[in-house]
Amino acid sequence: MKCMGEVLKIASFGLAFAIPAFASTVNVDVTEEHQVIRGFGGMVHNQWQGGSGLSEADAKLAFGTGDGQIGLNTLRIPVYANSSDFNKEVQAAKYAKKYAGDDFILYATPWTSPYAGKNQHMASSNYQKYVDHLNSFNDYMKNQGVPLYAISISNEPDWCGEWACWSADEIYNFTKGYADKMRKNGAKVISTESFRYDKNLYNKVLNDANALKNWDILGAHFYASDRRTGDNFFQYSLADQKKVERWMTEHYTESQGSGNYWRTVTNTGDQANANKRDTVNAMDVAYEIHRAMVVGNFNQYTWWYIRRCYGLIMEKDFGNKLQIPQNEIGKVSKRGYVMSQFARFVRPGAVRVGATANPEKEVFASAYKSADGDSVIVVLVNRDYKNSKTVTVKVQGADVQTFHMYTTSEAKNAKDEGEVEVKNGSVTITMDAGNASNKDCIVTLVGVGTPADPVPREPFGGKVAEIPGKIEVENFDIPGTGKGNKSYSENDSEDRGETNYREGTGVDIYKKATGYVVGYNEEGEWLEYSVNVKEAGDYTMFASVATSNSTSGFSLSLDGKTLVENVALSGTSFDEFTKVKANVTLPAGEHILRMTVTGSWFDIDYFNFAKGKDAADPDDKTIGLRGANFRLPTEAENYSVFDVNGVLVGKFLATTRADVQRMTKSVVRQNGIYFVKSLGGKSYRISVAK
Repeated sequence: MKCMGEVLKIASFGLAFAIPAFASTVNVDVTEEHQVIRGFGGMVHNQWQGGSGLSEADAKLAFGTGDGQIGLNTLRIPVYANSSDFNKEVQAAKYAKKYAGDDFILYATPWTSPYAGKNQHMASSNYQKYVDHLNSFNDYMKNQGVPLYAISISNEPDWCGEWACWSADEIYNFTKGYADKMRKNGAKVISTESFRYDKNLYNKVLNDANALKNWDILGAHFYASDRRTGDNFFQYSLADQKKVERWMTEHYTESQGSGNYWRTVTNTGDQANANKRDTVNAMDVAYEIHRAMVVGNFNQYTWWYIRRCYGLIMEKDFGNKLQIPQNEIGKVSKRGYVMSQFARFVRPGAVRVGATANPEKEVFASAYKSADGDSVIVVLVNRDYKNSKTVTVKVQGADVQTFHMYTTSEAKNAKDEGEVEVKNGSVTITMDAGNASNKDCIVTLVGVGTPADPVPREPFGGKVAEIPGKIEVENFDIPGTGKGNKSYSENDSEDRGETNYREGTGVDIYKKATGYVVGYNEEGEWLEYSVNVKEAGDYTMFASVATSNSTSGFSLSLDGKTLVENVALSGTSFDEFTKVKANVTLPAGEHILRMTVTGSWFDIDYFNFAKGKDAADPDDKTIGLRGANFRLPTEAENYSVFDVNGVLVGKFLATTRADVQRMTKSVVRQNGIYFVKSLGGKSYRISVAK
């Protein structure tokens, strides 16, 4: 949880007033398990690729797991409307199966059907005929020796006209009444695959258990996203709650530039109907896969065409606008090597485990343990093309002695960098891009490890918190190791607190007039407390909080069961603490209480539980700046003004906040948002409109 005061606004815009000169830290917890990984794949559509979608040589490069190969295990193929076309991808599937071996997964997606009606909307009277059509393809592929693992209801229901269109109601009705009939020969059912991962097309099914049971996999495409898209695009809390398996079944990061461009500004390419000038980044592939796995909890990721000028294996582009060199054709592209950093080493059946996802700006990490638990894999992504990064990886929950390191950069293609020794569960590496002008790169660490013996968690101070009573938020449980023994989740490892209290956890604790508080709270982070409820019944929960936002909030749960879905917070200052409350019903006995951040950026001091519904606040007194018994500063302080990029634009002396606002306006030249910080630790977000 990140530290607060109005300085949190500065952190959220990526400003850095003090940049540490040491390595950022990625804490890996092998005992913290997330989703199972099904694998990584690509698409073949021979009708659109002129029959050259995947040769045997291509399949060996794409589905092999050795040096110079990509490591895919999943192949996506189309279901044609005309059964006479069913044979078009059979040979490609056989080649892929040959090189993927037992890990091979084949799935199919229909674009349209013989029963698509006006405007590509299918009449409900044709639903059974449509199922029969899909099942006939299923039978055909099984008889060819390449059976389907899964089959989709339809491709991109929200890209209407070119192929089948489905409204949310049509998807729901078909799913509830017919989708289970698609499970012929043991095939799993994939939902309709939204072009833009539109949650509104899935929500109705997810909210009906009788409909949801007919989906095995939620399929989605990422075409409404790029490297600038916020994490909220990938998040889907309802799917998390329903524990729905998710596959990213189609995307390419862009189609204007060559798959071998590392970082190139271009305005030509395979699908360029008009000039579109943009920077083509191979590392966008790494960032997207990272966010699919870590932010979106996806189980599988499928690139669009395997062989294409912008794909994983190089091909000439239409019209030869890019003038792809002949010696690149048929070889793994830079994008292919980037994807191999995941696909070769994070094999089917692996489980994503806990890891610090964003240890510093532009550095991202994810971690996995192999299906049999004998290997730990850490994937590090550096998106900062100007600077190399040094990262310390600390592994908890497994005894790893060495990591084997592989790097893809502008100068390296999944280069085997040899072994690095792990000492006391920790190793520090430099993400070295080699002899390249751009320093961004992706590094995969593959270690062999044996599970460590679990260590139980402990209540802070050796005593469980009593309810009714007060719980100081900074006194969360002391974490142990092993499943269920983690006591907090922190989005980064940097401790931004202004105190040594609970140092080393990464939880941001600092001292205010009211005592220790936890700040810089970001959505998704959580803290847990061992509590003893004296008597079952109704209670009123009071919390002391401060924020300058209107979208902050937290939820409470007990032993994994929701008590309060969201306690909404709002305020005008991080120095003004106020009370919020919620009624809860608690069972007697010892339990684990969890607070989860549902809306970022607030400070929190304590919880106080009083017996009874709508009970009186047992600590009913004014708190915060207004009521605290301390002296306000009356002397002028030195302030520095920074723009949203962290550039110092001016300095001044001021006493009151009104002075700060007035002086900020006088020293800056342009309208915009500015961040003002005093030497004494005060910080403000000031909007200037001249």
